[in-house]
Amino acid sequence: MRPLRAGGSRLWRTVHGIGNWSLIVAVVSSLVVGTALTGSTLVTAQTLGQGLGQPGPSQSLGQDPSFFPATGYRISAPALLSYFQRHGGVRTFGFPVSNDFQLVGHRVQIFQRQVLELKQDGTVAPVTFLDPATVPITHFDGLSLPAFDPDLVAAAPLVTPDTLDQGLSFVSAYVPDEWNGLPVNFQTTYLETVKCSDAFGDQPCDPSQLAAMALELWGMPTSQPTADPLNNDFVYQRFERGIMHFSRATGLTQGLLVGDWFKRVLLGMNLAPDVGQEVTGSRFYGQFAPAQPLGLARPNDLPDTSLAQAFRGDTLQAAGQAMPGAPVPTVPTALVEAATSIALTATAQTTQIALQATEIAVTQTAVALTQTAGVPTSPAVATAAPVSDIPIDPSGCLGDEQMWFVPRRPNVGTHVEVSVTSRRHHDVRVLRLVGPIDSGVPTERLGPLGFVWTWSVVPTVEAFHQWTFYADGLRPCITSGFNTFAPLGATPTPTETPIPTETPGTLTATPTSTPVPAPAISSPGSAAGSCNSRINLTGRNFGETPNNSQIGTNAQLIGGPPNAPTPLLLTIIGGSSTFMTVQIPPSTQLSGPLAPGGGYSLIVVNNGGVSNEIPFTVTAPGC
Repeated sequence: MRPLRAGGSRLWRTVHGIGNWSLIVAVVSSLVVGTALTGSTLVTAQTLGQGLGQPGPSQSLGQDPSFFPATGYRISAPALLSYFQRHGGVRTFGFPVSNDFQLVGHRVQIFQRQVLELKQDGTVAPVTFLDPATVPITHFDGLSLPAFDPDLVAAAPLVTPDTLDQGLSFVSAYVPDEWNGLPVNFQTTYLETVKCSDAFGDQPCDPSQLAAMALELWGMPTSQPTADPLNNDFVYQRFERGIMHFSRATGLTQGLLVGDWFKRVLLGMNLAPDVGQEVTGSRFYGQFAPAQPLGLARPNDLPDTSLAQAFRGDTLQAAGQAMPGAPVPTVPTALVEAATSIALTATAQTTQIALQATEIAVTQTAVALTQTAGVPTSPAVATAAPVSDIPIDPSGCLGDEQMWFVPRRPNVGTHVEVSVTSRRHHDVRVLRLVGPIDSGVPTERLGPLGFVWTWSVVPTVEAFHQWTFYADGLRPCITSGFNTFAPLGATPTPTETPIPTETPGTLTATPTSTPVPAPAISSPGSAAGSCNSRINLTGRNFGETPNNSQIGTNAQLIGGPPNAPTPLLLTIIGGSSTFMTVQIPPSTQLSGPLAPGGGYSLIVVNNGGVSNEIPFTVTAPGC
């Protein structure tokens, strides 16, 4: 598991309380009666329970905000409770479905939509548990979910506290609000995960922190929006730490209960028949064995783990097992059974609705295929999205423009999305993307950092494709590119080698072009300097320096504050394919001053592509 490091935002005040059992019994009894009379789901429990990020009526009467009758679990660690409340409570995470416990060396607690980790330094962060190395869920409860998209994952930036803008830029480019004519609202849902009232209570709100908190909770997108192949009513998008679900019938967008799924995988219970080898072959599958030491069925698969106290007595009863000497539940048995019954009923109703919708969709699909059999389909015609009515800024490049390609290493004949982001609203009628292929008309939409323009191109030859974005048809803002590789499944075509007349009988090999690998920077991890400063870079695939004429190697300084003179071409002093010395130009050669401080990045570019970015800090003012 690779949890994203928690952000540096200050924590809200931790809430403590003492349980009032008579009041809890009364509240849950009311909930049971209400459920029986009105058929309400866990949403009802949310309004009567706790964890909404703000004190509710029951809390004002002495209710313990750390205990959740709907599932019978408590958030016992103050830091976990504070993080839970400050990031949206039940609305964001759902209810807790485990105690906190040790999992492969990490102290974690499972919620319906997330898994949170309490680190040794007292900070809290969400856990990345949906990657292929953990539980690569693609089928669950009748839902056909998108798999990991390796091209999208490879194109995503590495998010650190210093590269939040790059992460949000990528989200703005590849997490849409509208997809195939449907208002999926994935980007809005992503950015509005945490509200001002959650993060700041009655204190002044800093909206700039909310997007960073959402980025921490969801992580990078790991798939494109994808329709359910068996139910055209559902659209999903996968992220590092969650899966968004849109229903055309209801118009609602929300996170799936992936944390609850993870718990069911650990228990090896209540799994639908569509769960395949991807889950049953996981080292986490069916590990919960309360009668065994550490509560583990296969302890060698999960070192430094204990599930002995992870789940409550009601879970043990459901599993048909009991631990010798297990402590008496802190909640009356009848109360736990009632709350568990409510939760299981709500889950069953949700699953039944999904399966019924799937059956209807399959029938509708079959009818549609029957009706359209033999009827030729017309090719889709790309149309530009509506242009924003926000006033246009005609002053050219802002300097924060960034360019993204998905997939990053395309094959001939595949569609490549080229996206450019900027806080400045350029005029879509005059901006241009210039390269070896006619890019056509872009679509425009709003993103968390401003605006996003997207083109779709189809490379037809194996070559390096370089693109330049012009804000007004005249002023170039950013240049980048990608290498195109042979078509998938293609077989190299044999060529005849000519025999020189001067040397009869001697075969001379005809030189062939070899794809150039993309450069990569391994060290330093970050750099600093000012005008005329030299920086030593270690890595690979730099090419033959200093000229690099064969593969066009150059080093650039990008990013920085608004109006910074970037991208800035650096002077290559010398080096080799694995080592290079570059120099920042003197101030007399700059079109404007480099502002002191961070926000800049240094990259190496050649015909093989663009390297990873290393943070760069300008150390002298006026440079």
